Amino acid sequence: MPTRRDWPTLLGELAGQLNDGRVYDRDLPALARALEPVLEAYRRRAHLTGAPYPH
Repeated sequence: MPTRRDWPTLLGELAGQLNDGRVYDRDLPALARALEPVLEAYRRRAHLTGAPYPH
């Protein structure tokens, strides 16, 4: 199970794979559905704590 310290590296790896085309187009909708609740949770947390908000 990833720890809080693992997430930046894992998300960076995901970004690299997306940029390199190593994620199939057919997998993008499922990835978007999985990322949406993550981004919503981040936005809620950032709003409460004043953490930086990605643009």
